[in-house]
Amino acid sequence: MKNSKSWVGFLLIGLGTLFLLDSLNVIDHAWSFLWPVFLLVPAIAFHAAFFATGAKKSAAGLLVPGGILLVLSGLFFFEVLTSWQFSGTTWPFYLFAVAFGLLELWLFGGRQPSLLIPIFILTTVGSVFLFEGLIEYPIFQFWPVILIIIGLYILFGKRKRDLNTNEINKKEM
Repeated sequence: MKNSKSWVGFLLIGLGTLFLLDSLNVIDHAWSFLWPVFLLVPAIAFHAAFFATGAKKSAAGLLVPGGILLVLSGLFFFEVLTSWQFSGTTWPFYLFAVAFGLLELWLFGGRQPSLLIPIFILTTVGSVFLFEGLIEYPIFQFWPVILIIIGLYILFGKRKRDLNTNEINKKEM
């Protein structure tokens, strides 16, 4: 019991110090960039707790919130560093965060096929909306060029491969 009281005491001292420095404007600017750490620390703790169990399948549920918080902390670091100017485009990462947490559960929790359904749906929906958001940027207006290149490769690249294969077959005869 004393150990749990010590942990709470250290937590309160740390939070009190943090808020005191914030109210004295000592960390005012740094705080606006570092607040995603409050998501990153629990994400690491969830992952560490899972691996501390010896990566048992029964403890794989810890990876779902850990994976979600890990992706969200990365997203929020990006948003803070870019002054939230891409938030209208990066919102599908909220879907990717859940998909990532479930993917970790699938990888370490016994690979249940039923988990692949929500992973696939969330990833597909997130990808469609992310792609739709990226098209608005001028550089991505030329995405149809990729389709043209792939089409040209299919038409002319295949012939070249077929010709090379035929030449090799003739030499062997």
